[in-house]
Amino acid sequence: MDLCWRHQHRRMADNLIQKLKALKCSFATPRQTLAIICIAIIPSLAYAFPVTPCAPAELDKWDTLIGMTAKDKFGLWRSTPTAMVRENIHTFGLGSTSIYVEHHRRLAVALAGSLVDPSCRHKLVTSCLLSHQINHMKNAL
Repeated sequence: MDLCWRHQHRRMADNLIQKLKALKCSFATPRQTLAIICIAIIPSLAYAFPVTPCAPAELDKWDTLIGMTAKDKFGLWRSTPTAMVRENIHTFGLGSTSIYVEHHRRLAVALAGSLVDPSCRHKLVTSCLLSHQINHMKNAL
């Protein structure tokens, strides 16, 4: 194992592109499209987040693909601000959440689960690695 995640990233991107293309061609209404994205597509992509490290560039690319699908289904221009697409429905946005939200949530759940794992070794290794990262960040400042 060489810790090269390129194959997994490519597979995740291809899977996302396939699902979004099918959704664009479907007869789903714009609201149904957003619901499908939030309930089915983002969770299927996020399933691998705890074990697959993703760079911000990849998350940005996937966010852009999801945003373009939402804009397309609502009949908006490509130049429509992404902030409007991401904004909450109650403040006149479309309500399409960013993939970053799910990414950070899944990583936080995985970290919390590791810190309270019944295995003493797993808990100790996670705690030591977390402490080491915190100390490294303190020294970098």
